[in-house]
Amino acid sequence: MNEDTFEIPEGTEYRYLVQEMDEEEVQYVRRRHYVSPLLVLSKGCITLISLGVLALLSLAAYLAYVAQTLPPGLAQVSTDCGDYRGKHESGAYSFRGMPYTAPPVGPLRWAPPAKPLCGNGVGDASRFRSICPQQHPRTRKVVGRENCLFINVWTPSLEADARLPVMVWIHGGYLTMLSGGEEGYSPSAQLAYETGVVYVSFNYRLSAFGFMALEMLREGSPTNTSGNYGFMDQIAALQWVQRNIHAFGGDPGKVTIFGQSSGGTSVWTLMMSPLAKGLFRAAVDMSGSYVYNVSLAKAESENLVFLQKTGCTNLTCLRGLSITQILQAIPWEEYPSWAGDGMMDLPTEGRFYGPLAVVDGHVLPEAPFASWERGGAYNNVPFVVGTTEQEADFSPSFANISLWTWGDYQWFVTDKLKPFGEDLLKDALKLYPSSAPCPTLDRCPERAYTTMVSDMRITCPSNDMASRAAAALSSPVYRYVVTHTPSSAVNTSVQDLVPYPSRFSFHMLDSLAFFGGLEAILEKPLSANDMEFQHLFRNHLVHFAQTGKMVDEWPEYPAATALLSNRLKVVKSYSDVRCQLWQDNGFYAYAWIN
Repeated sequence: MNEDTFEIPEGTEYRYLVQEMDEEEVQYVRRRHYVSPLLVLSKGCITLISLGVLALLSLAAYLAYVAQTLPPGLAQVSTDCGDYRGKHESGAYSFRGMPYTAPPVGPLRWAPPAKPLCGNGVGDASRFRSICPQQHPRTRKVVGRENCLFINVWTPSLEADARLPVMVWIHGGYLTMLSGGEEGYSPSAQLAYETGVVYVSFNYRLSAFGFMALEMLREGSPTNTSGNYGFMDQIAALQWVQRNIHAFGGDPGKVTIFGQSSGGTSVWTLMMSPLAKGLFRAAVDMSGSYVYNVSLAKAESENLVFLQKTGCTNLTCLRGLSITQILQAIPWEEYPSWAGDGMMDLPTEGRFYGPLAVVDGHVLPEAPFASWERGGAYNNVPFVVGTTEQEADFSPSFANISLWTWGDYQWFVTDKLKPFGEDLLKDALKLYPSSAPCPTLDRCPERAYTTMVSDMRITCPSNDMASRAAAALSSPVYRYVVTHTPSSAVNTSVQDLVPYPSRFSFHMLDSLAFFGGLEAILEKPLSANDMEFQHLFRNHLVHFAQTGKMVDEWPEYPAATALLSNRLKVVKSYSDVRCQLWQDNGFYAYAWIN
C-alpha cells in the first residue's frame, strides 16, 4: 500500500460534510484514501514555498547577526571572569568598573582579596563604579562604598596581537582618599589614542579599611598579619593585568607601574614585595614617601587608639561597624595622626607621624632599605624617582603665605628652626636667601619657604633613595626634579584635587601634566611653555614605558639628575649642599611618610 494512504478498518464509519451549492450532504464511506498535498501541488508552488523557507532562514540568520553586532560607539572584550561591554571614544576604547576581586565586605573586611564573583552575561563597563570609603577632602563628608574594587582599561587597540606597552596607574591621596577615576588625574581614551599605550587604573582599599594594623585583625588571617590590605589589592590588580591585558591589546611582559604621592609609595612597596615578583618590568615613583621602617608590632600598638574609639572588644564587633563609625574612629589628629597635617611645613622638633604602610612580614618581609642592603627578594627593574621643586606649595600650612614679605619669611623660618639650633638656622637662611632667582614678580618669599620645606621633607630624601636604589639594582635608575613654573596660579574654585592656589612647581604638577589635567585647574589657558612642558614630560615617561630606559640625553643616576620644564636640562647633582645640611642634622627622620 502506498505510504501516503491509509485503510479504514471494516465496520468503521466516518461522517463529514461537503459544502456544495449551499446544500449539506451527508455521505458515509467504508474506505478513504489520504493523498499528500505535495503530490498534487505544481512544481511552481513547490518552488515558491522553498524560496519562502529560504527567505525566512536568511532573515533569522540576519537577525542573529544583528543581535551580535554592537551598535556604533560600543566595544566588547572577554576576560577570565566574563565578557564586558565598554565604549569607543576619542579614538580609543575604554572599559570602566570591572571587578578584579570579590567585594571586601562581611568576613572579607580586613582580609586578603578574594577571587571575584564571575557572571554569565555581558557586564556593563561603560562607567566608573563606586569609590572606596573615604571622607571628602574639602567637605569631610563620608563618601564611597566597600564594594569598590574595580579596574579600568583604556586602549587604542583590541587586537590580541597588538602587544602594546602597558602603564598601570596607582593614584595618590595619602592612602586615605581619591580613586582610579579622578578627572585630570587618571588615564583617558584620549591619552591612549595619542600615545599608543594601554593604560590601567584601579581602586584599592583606603584608610582604616585598607591599612589598619591591629592584633585583633590577625584572627583567622591566612597570613597571620594585619594591615597593608590596600597593597594586597594592588597586587591582585596587577595579577588581573597579567591574566587579561592581552584581550585589550596589551603585552603582559611590558607593564610599567607608576604612581604619585602615596601612589609613589605604593610603587616602591611593590618593587620591594616578593608577592609582586614578575608582575611588571619597570616602575616610576613620583613624590612617594621616604620613611618606611615601622614594624607591624609597633603599628598595632599605636593603632589601639582606634580600637578604643570604636568601643569594640572582638572582630565580630569591628566587622559590624558602619563605614561612618569606622572613619570617625580613625585617629586623624591625635597620634598617630593619620591626617598628616603639618607635613607640608618645616617640622616641629620631636613631632612625628604614625604609619599607614608598615613592614608587615607578608607584603613587605623587611624594611626597603634593609632589603636593598641585604640583597633581598625585591624586584630588580628599571626605576625612576621623581619630585617637584616646590612640593609643599600644594598645601602650605599658612593660608596667607602668598602675601608674605621677606621679613615674614625670615620670622617663620626662625620660629620653626631655632629649636634645632642657631647654627642650623643661620645655615638655612644662607642657603635659601631672599636674593635667590625667582621666576615671578610676586610671591617669591612663598617660593623660598616651600622650596626649603620640599628639600627637607621630600627632595633631598628622594636623592638618597635614588642613590640607594642605584647601588642595589643592576637595572638603570633615573632621577628627575620638575622645575617648571606654571603660567598662572591654580584655580581652587573649579576642582578639589589641589586645595591651594599654588603658583610654583607644586606636588602633583608632574602627574597632572602627564594626564593633560593642567589646563583644567589653572586660572588661565596654558601658555606655550606650559604645553611644551606637558609634551616633554609625557613623552619621556612614555618612552620609558616603551623601552625600559630614558633617552640618551638623560643619563642614569647618580651620574645626573634631569631638571624638567619646557626643556630637558641635565645637572650632575641637584641641591647637594642644601641636602647635606638636612642630612647632617638628622632631618631625614622628618621626611614624608605614607
